Amino acid sequence: MKKFNRKLIRGTNWALAGLLSLLGFSGCDKIFQMEYGSPSADFKVTGRVTDEEGRPLSGVRIVAPNVDGKWGKQSDPSPHDTTYTDPDGKYTYRYNAGWAPDSLYVKLKYEDPTARPAYDSDSVKVGFAKGDLKGGDRSWFLGAAEKEINVTLKRKKK
Repeated sequence: MKKFNRKLIRGTNWALAGLLSLLGFSGCDKIFQMEYGSPSADFKVTGRVTDEEGRPLSGVRIVAPNVDGKWGKQSDPSPHDTTYTDPDGKYTYRYNAGWAPDSLYVKLKYEDPTARPAYDSDSVKVGFAKGDLKGGDRSWFLGAAEKEINVTLKRKKK
């Protein structure tokens, strides 16, 4: 009976060790992207949001719900995934890729956050290619890319 109990405990220990090892390795893909020494790049989208008459819209919320990188899957959300337009309707959205993608797509969603929104939401997908990167140090920092996207929001129909 003692021999059986010892084998049962040993088998259980091996099974738990294997399960914990698998769980530990399954969480490593996020660490890989932010590992020290990985090539990185900075991306910036600027622009202006206006109404149909060309007047600037202040306080419009710009949200980046996802960023798609070179592996074609959703990456970690940016720590600054929301920004607002200033009184002149201008905005700046920055994304620092802790890994250097071959291409990057940022989907920006423009929303009127007031209690009674007067404008329809709009969205734009901004694409960056590796050739857009400028000013890298030819080492770990591959450079920065900037694009200007101006958006006109349409008034909601009653």
